[in-house]
Amino acid sequence: MLVHLRRGVAPACRRISIRFATTTQAAPATPSWAKPLLWAGVATSQVSLFYLFRDLADLSQWVMEPPRASTISTWRSQNLYSALTLAPMGLCATLKVFYPHVCSWRMLLAIGGWTGLLYFSSAINPHIMMRARNQAKDAVFLSQDEAKKLLPGGLEEPCIIIERDGKAVAYPDTQVLRPHVASGGDLGDDVVLTYCGLSNLGIAYTPELGGKRLDLHPMTQLENNLVMYDKNSMEPVQQLWGTTENRMECKYCGLDKVERMKEWPTYRLTLKDFCNAWPGSKVFVNDYSTKGLKPNFSDNPVLYLYDLLMDTIFSQSIVYQKTNEKPVFPTLKNFDSRLPSKELVYVVPLQGDAVAYSSAFLQEKKIVNVQIGGSKIVVAYFPEFCAIGAFYNTTGRPVKTLDFYGRMSDGKTLPRVETFKAGVFWCVWMNWFPLTDLNRSS
Repeated sequence: MLVHLRRGVAPACRRISIRFATTTQAAPATPSWAKPLLWAGVATSQVSLFYLFRDLADLSQWVMEPPRASTISTWRSQNLYSALTLAPMGLCATLKVFYPHVCSWRMLLAIGGWTGLLYFSSAINPHIMMRARNQAKDAVFLSQDEAKKLLPGGLEEPCIIIERDGKAVAYPDTQVLRPHVASGGDLGDDVVLTYCGLSNLGIAYTPELGGKRLDLHPMTQLENNLVMYDKNSMEPVQQLWGTTENRMECKYCGLDKVERMKEWPTYRLTLKDFCNAWPGSKVFVNDYSTKGLKPNFSDNPVLYLYDLLMDTIFSQSIVYQKTNEKPVFPTLKNFDSRLPSKELVYVVPLQGDAVAYSSAFLQEKKIVNVQIGGSKIVVAYFPEFCAIGAFYNTTGRPVKTLDFYGRMSDGKTLPRVETFKAGVFWCVWMNWFPLTDLNRSS
């Protein structure tokens, strides 16, 4: 600090002029290796991010189709890909701190923001937007009267019904659309419903293979069908296959040769018909999408707006899937022109054989006695509930009369076919099982 005293002024009255001497420390010179290292880090991060986003983010599949093998490989190596995406960006930030002239902050923040957005979409968002309700402690089941008040479709809400040992639970499509996997509720801890809105298909499984319980959670979609994963082993599980990916990868394996999860009978009813058919039974609702159950804006504005956005995206995607000939994701490989692509069919797959029935065919025939996969089956339409069901014919003769519950005039009850698929999109089913027969009647 320099102090100057002006002459001619009494010391007591002297003006004091103070000037601070400042020094600016020059930024360290950027070494010749810093910029190549920075851009190598950026390149490594973006290549890894490309695979994560392409293979694991649903959004990417609107415009590109990743090979199945690539999606499975990326999923299994996602921790490595995450490290290769994030660690190089951390290195770039470190270089910027130590060598400020290696790049501009604007450029680094732009690259970092882009990376963060795509990484969130690939590795984080799927687990938040599809929060499973596969555990009884997390799932919400309401009485029929409560469900009528809360569900947006009211009494006309379409539902998937799981039936087990004289009990039934309803799962409205709108309520399982985002969770994808829901607890069996009153049916027991060993039952879960898996649901894919793109396929319009609900399948009830006992999540167990090889004597070990599976903790199923939604992962992504492939060819317009849900892919889940077992949280215990992290192995992917295709909904339509009902088994882990590694079981399907052996050279001579097929669905008829590998262990699959046990299925439970399902069929479709409106909420009104469910209440009439199963009075007093419970209805599943999604606690984070249903008005009256989900958090209010004042409780958690970020989560409220996020869920509102996700609900809008999911619902509009399903509206498109139901009303357009083309699927939401252009990833189907096999096509069959015998029916309109989005017609809902009712399929009985048994022992390597499969037959799909259209609603119009069954409404005309009312009841069909047929052999499928070596088993005698009865497929029937029940006008009182506008429902279709499939049963094992254990009588040894053609069945002529049957009620909705499978009861015959002599009091005997036929067991439901546990593998029956109710109301799946024709184009999706035929993509996966192109050898399926149509409207077999004898």
